[in-house]
Amino acid sequence: MRTPTLLAAAALSIAALGATAWTLERTGAPRPGDALRGWGEGSRRGSPSADMVSVAGGTYQIGDESPHAKGDAPLREVTLAPFLIDRHEVTNRQFAAFVEATGHVTTPEREGGGWVYRGGETDWRWIAGADWRHPLGPGSSIAGAGDHPVVLVSWADANAYAAWAGKRLPTEAEWEVAARAGVVPDPGAPHRVPEANFWQGAWPAKNVMEDGFFYTAPVGSFAPNAIGLLDMIGNVWEWTADAYGEDSGLRVAKGGSWFCSAKYCGAYRPGFRGKSPQRRAFNNVGFRCAGDIDPRQRT
Repeated sequence: MRTPTLLAAAALSIAALGATAWTLERTGAPRPGDALRGWGEGSRRGSPSADMVSVAGGTYQIGDESPHAKGDAPLREVTLAPFLIDRHEVTNRQFAAFVEATGHVTTPEREGGGWVYRGGETDWRWIAGADWRHPLGPGSSIAGAGDHPVVLVSWADANAYAAWAGKRLPTEAEWEVAARAGVVPDPGAPHRVPEANFWQGAWPAKNVMEDGFFYTAPVGSFAPNAIGLLDMIGNVWEWTADAYGEDSGLRVAKGGSWFCSAKYCGAYRPGFRGKSPQRRAFNNVGFRCAGDIDPRQRT
């Protein structure tokens, strides 16, 4: 096995991939032409909404109740003021409007590339020319994928969008409370795989794509949670405002992504704490925004 150094930095603490080269048939990845013409086209249940959902203030229990918990997210209580959170992840269409209005240049565009996993390859790689418009690198596009979550955006890019939209990134606690929709963690409950966009099949040998997607899915392709939030689990990791531990260069990311498998990272549960270097951008990481109900909350 390869050392986990690269993936620890580039894939939110996911362990290293095997060194064996896989064929496209084995991984279940779209063939290059299919993948490069579009970024995971597919059907969805309903049109995405730009609405935000309000979450009541109060004292909540959060933390990783799974028997596979890493130990850095113990069950604990948090007290939150009321807040708002986006119904769905920020989409390519929304991010494009921000770029058109502001001229914002993302971190990968400034640095000439970003971190990409492409089906059939053996590892995550820094790909020259990969950016939010080209999520698999040169030759790829987001044509027809306006309702997919934007990816290959750094933490700074996500913050810039949020500020332009008059919002902010959610804290780790806000994100988890919203994802749980009021359900208290139960350490005795069996860990169930939710209906979401994640890797189905024997990782990394083959993604059988029972959910219909290899990479991202359009927002709203799966049923909302109890308070109407879409894709809180799976699809893409989501940046939060919080630093990961004492290392301010790492930020907490939540929710897992299309790359997570039930028998591999199993990160698609509310309590799991992902982490990522805030200056890097990956094609399985996006974000959603939050907001304050009372404007005095942040003064």
